[in-house]
Amino acid sequence: MVTYVGTLGADSHIGNEDVMYGLDGGDTLDGNALGVAQTLYGGEGDDSLAAGGGGAGVIVFTGSGLVGGALIYGGLGNDSIYGGAAPETIVGDSGVDLLEGGAGDDWLYLPTGGGNAYGGTGNDVLVGSQVFDVLIGDDGDDAMFGYGGNDYAYGGNGNDAMYGGDGVDVLIGGAGNDYFDGGAGVNYYFGGNGGGPGTGVGNDTFVVNDVPGVQVVQDWTPGLDIVQLNGSGFASFADVLSHSYQNGAYFVVQIDADTAVWLNGATASTVTAANFNIVS
Repeated sequence: MVTYVGTLGADSHIGNEDVMYGLDGGDTLDGNALGVAQTLYGGEGDDSLAAGGGGAGVIVFTGSGLVGGALIYGGLGNDSIYGGAAPETIVGDSGVDLLEGGAGDDWLYLPTGGGNAYGGTGNDVLVGSQVFDVLIGDDGDDAMFGYGGNDYAYGGNGNDAMYGGDGVDVLIGGAGNDYFDGGAGVNYYFGGNGGGPGTGVGNDTFVVNDVPGVQVVQDWTPGLDIVQLNGSGFASFADVLSHSYQNGAYFVVQIDADTAVWLNGATASTVTAANFNIVS
């Protein structure tokens, strides 16, 4: 195994070594273009790490967070990238990647190949791809964007904003006042931690846009949750009731032939005007 070890200062290195250590200082480590698996360690300082070519890589930012953050690129392979205590920007590139932000306010991006992104503590931004993604916000007020594909997202503690994009998405808010916008397709929302009716946690908002799709709120909690109707053409709560029906345990509001929201555990007698925010 070939190893590169930098200095305590700012290093810039492009190489084919199996393992690269940046040590202290603002380092730039660029991996190979030969398709060989590599492991890169940033160390302290404001680092820029890139995995290089098509080999599966492991990138670890080992800084304590006392100085700076990191800019980390995964490259073409299936990469595992682990951030540290400082704020990081981590880009997975192609391949099915695992991104973990650690502490700090991180920005994690899965551009093309999909994969898993874990924000860790801090207020993180997690951006998925056009294929299947798993986005985990953990603690903090996180923003998650699934884009295309059938995505799974969990906000964790904090006031999170979750956007599913196209596809069949499962969005779970966790604790806090969360905002759900699944986009087009059939989407399943849990305001709490994945339970049934009445188990929501916090004052959650479930958005229904004027796009083809069905939004299913699985843990509808009266007194806490709000449905926001965007572009529905409704003028009042009376319009909501006139476009509704009961389907088993679900109170269904059918906005048009292609757009609906299903509230698990609700009925026409339990919903009120306060549960609906009508936005023209």
